[in-house]
Amino acid sequence: MEAVVAEFELYVQFERQSQTPQRVFKAIADLVTAFTKFDELLAQSILPELHAELILDDVEAGSIRSKLAILVRGIPDEAIQGFDWKKLVGHFLLKAKYQLLKLLEGKTGFTDAQEIENLRIALESMAPTETFNPLMVPGQLSTLKLVGLMEDIVRAAALLRPGDYADYRSSVGNARLNPGFDTSNLRALLATSTETSENEYLVKIKRPDFMGEAMWELVLKNHTIPAKMADTAWLEEFHQGRVDVRPNDYLSIRLRTDTTFQGNFGNPQLHYTVLKVLGVKRF
Repeated sequence: MEAVVAEFELYVQFERQSQTPQRVFKAIADLVTAFTKFDELLAQSILPELHAELILDDVEAGSIRSKLAILVRGIPDEAIQGFDWKKLVGHFLLKAKYQLLKLLEGKTGFTDAQEIENLRIALESMAPTETFNPLMVPGQLSTLKLVGLMEDIVRAAALLRPGDYADYRSSVGNARLNPGFDTSNLRALLATSTETSENEYLVKIKRPDFMGEAMWELVLKNHTIPAKMADTAWLEEFHQGRVDVRPNDYLSIRLRTDTTFQGNFGNPQLHYTVLKVLGVKRF
């Protein structure tokens, strides 16, 4: 089942007779994309099967006033009995965007990872999960995705010139998008520690990189991993066809694994680098 659950406006005031008009339309397009991703993330914190998207309801001239509606898909029929689910879900999606944008509006940046965690907890706590199922708790919002969305929103707002501005307007409140919010340190705040290990492995080649621009896909202990090939001498031999590598061949390699721990904020991030190819094995 699907339904429109809420509406809001993206209001952009721009300097008339100004150059590079494409900045205004690109900023609007990028903001709509970021808000769509945010609504999807929020909706799935209520129920994993929910999906949200934005649809254009109207555009008014003068300054550009885009009226957008939030369409939610995947609402189970049994979940709508006995309460106004559209009002609850719509209010949550509007309020969460307002809270995020209002917080960014009043700050120049974050200086502590706990500020990001507090925002995540605040957004998560607003989800009306128990209305669908009293035994459920809100799904945990991904901190990395939340940081990525903040980066996207600020980057889009920064496309506007100093005389321009963009406002989020909704029934729960209005907020001005802050292009001056510093997002450059957000990922560094989350990366609290990194551990590095080096070991020799025999790995199966799942997908090599023939162009020299992508990651290799290797099978390590029955799991597919993306790995950067740092053995440039062997890589050059491979690209020039002087190394005979066939489908389902194995590589004997020295592999570096970088494990980045983000405190209590989600699972560790693993990054793999092939330091040395020791040989090609064929069975």
